[in-house]
Amino acid sequence: MNILPKKSWHVRNKDNVARVRRDEAAAEVERRKRDARALRAEQEVRTELLRKRARLGGRSPSPPAAPALFPPPEEAAPNREHEAEKRREQERRERALGVLTYLGQSAAEAQTCPPWYLQPPKKPGEGSPEVQGGRKALLDPLQEMRKGLRRAPSPKKPPNPPQTRPPNAPESGAATG
Repeated sequence: MNILPKKSWHVRNKDNVARVRRDEAAAEVERRKRDARALRAEQEVRTELLRKRARLGGRSPSPPAAPALFPPPEEAAPNREHEAEKRREQERRERALGVLTYLGQSAAEAQTCPPWYLQPPKKPGEGSPEVQGGRKALLDPLQEMRKGLRRAPSPKKPPNPPQTRPPNAPESGAATG
């Protein structure tokens, strides 16, 4: 079912196409008026500048100095201690980040401890319990079961009572015929 052509908002509707063309034409006329007005204003400024040059005898007029609405505050003597403290703090921060290095100093030397890739590998006996395997042993369920078995008392098996034979039962070793 094709109901779009019946809708008033449909893009391909003849009335809507005509309205769009009309709006675009009006916008183009407005843009041309704006451009012409800007061109006219530029032309007037150039003409005025040329007239001023002609009156002054060919010299270009210097722009007038802007009035100082807010004069700069009187420069007081800087607080040297405060500036030195700020400089030390900034230097300390940069050193901590590894940004501040001096001429001839490598980034690795500037750090307090060498990076992980420059440290020698640790031996199996050193280091944390993970390296030693202690954590693995602690979390092993089989080890837990063995500990529990060692702690629990082992049940004593009662001795097997002698088996009694019924009086009419044949012996298991004898052959019956």
